[in-house]
Amino acid sequence: MMKAILTISLVNLAISLGSDVRCKCVCKKESQRKIFITTAIDFKDCRCDNVVPDTWMDSCLKKQCECNYDIRNSNVIKGSVVITILAITFMLLFVILDKTFVEVH
Repeated sequence: MMKAILTISLVNLAISLGSDVRCKCVCKKESQRKIFITTAIDFKDCRCDNVVPDTWMDSCLKKQCECNYDIRNSNVIKGSVVITILAITFMLLFVILDKTFVEVH
């Protein structure tokens, strides 16, 4: 029981250390489109009036402003990049060794 609690705690800690959160608002004003991103904000506060500056909010209609709260785990992204680089390295190594082995024999 204690091992399960410790494991769950460590997994939650790892996820919280590697996760990035942001609130991304896209505001359209006439022919312009501007993106505003804030990282230090809670999910419930991810609204246009909290993220978009007043200079843009005055002329930007609320209907033309969309906000999304994104959560991504940077450790998963780093792991995917490492696995991809390793796979490409092994493929190149295989091609190089295969050519040298064929030339020798």
